[in-house]
Amino acid sequence: MQETLWTLHRSADISWRDWDGLGAVYNDDSGDTHLVDALAIEFLELLRQRPLSVAQLISQLADAIPDEMDAATATAFFDRQLRSLQELGLVERVTSAA
Repeated sequence: MQETLWTLHRSADISWRDWDGLGAVYNDDSGDTHLVDALAIEFLELLRQRPLSVAQLISQLADAIPDEMDAATATAFFDRQLRSLQELGLVERVTSAA
């Protein structure tokens, strides 16, 4: 069975800065700079270490998830955030044997 994992885009040299809830991400590959929220910065920091699934990201960032957000809503929210970062060329999906 294959598992979908997320990682930093391998062809891009990505750097970022965080200023209390707002971040700037520079993609050397494209020359683009993007303004992102604190959660996106958290994703990038974690994904720089190793590829992770949405479930693993939720587990590692559990303190950042509002109490009223159930598991399905959190999964959908994280997935949307990752897809947005993918559209910017900052992260990509990879598959791994589970």
